[in-house]
Amino acid sequence: MSLAVPLHAYLHVTHVVDLDDFPIEPDRDDRERRIVDTVERERTEACTMLASLPGNWSYYCHEGNPAHLLATIADANDALMIIIGSSRGGLVSVLERVVGESVSSHLVHHGLGPVVLVPEHASAPRDRRPGAE
Repeated sequence: MSLAVPLHAYLHVTHVVDLDDFPIEPDRDDRERRIVDTVERERTEACTMLASLPGNWSYYCHEGNPAHLLATIADANDALMIIIGSSRGGLVSVLERVVGESVSSHLVHHGLGPVVLVPEHASAPRDRRPGAE
């Protein structure tokens, strides 16, 4: 979001449903409902944040291969670039690298256009033009 505002960009936000969206107790009777509730809560939170943007945006939520989904959405919308959060770290990131490529590596290595990695707590870019404050 902090990059979209100064670039006056139309923002396509994509949530790829992954293990973080699943409840810890897989044997509970209400497991499916809890997954749906979690994904809906995340959609509501994201849309609330996005509503504060002065520009236009879309929100997508899909299951599947994150790199493929991001590339498909970027291609369908003729995106100038794909901006993704940097690795979450931890076991999931290690497994991604052991089993295959990370999302960012896949996007970069398969020539899908510019890929920008943004740290989790990035601040808005400063205007570096002469005279800008």
